[in-house]
Amino acid sequence: MLKKIAYSMAFAGALGSVAAVAANKVQSPLTSEMKAFVVQTSGSGKEQLKSLKTAEPGQTIQYQLTYKNKGEGALKGLTVTGPIPANTHFLAKSTRTKVKSELVVSIDGGKTYEKEPVKRMKKMPDGSKKLVVIPADQYTHVRWKTKSALKSGGKQVFNYRVKVN
Repeated sequence: MLKKIAYSMAFAGALGSVAAVAANKVQSPLTSEMKAFVVQTSGSGKEQLKSLKTAEPGQTIQYQLTYKNKGEGALKGLTVTGPIPANTHFLAKSTRTKVKSELVVSIDGGKTYEKEPVKRMKKMPDGSKKLVVIPADQYTHVRWKTKSALKSGGKQVFNYRVKVN
């Protein structure tokens, strides 16, 4: 129960940060919306997305970020960032978009971003150093740097998945 409550608070915080950004851009032609869905598998093995109310450990959550251009001109150079909430971990290779873009990830709370796979030098027990790949479950944010302009009246959709710890 505690994990369910903690996750709900983390999810509310993630949505709140998206809403705060949107509220600060009232005059902007760009609107954004973040939705969360529980990924369920039907008896026939087909995936279904159900609106998220609460999440429990072991469930997979799909986040959908939708950006719309309500202005008259195209918007170029958009950067779309999705947080990985507390008590969840990112699922590798789960990002989806039809938008031509570059995906980068953060392992430090969104301070810096880099392409996958993220690698670091690690000191081994024998004192030697080895280049190791940082697992996707240590990502804190995902970010798309779009290469396609968002046309007037258009929308762009970005998806990624996490698993509740």
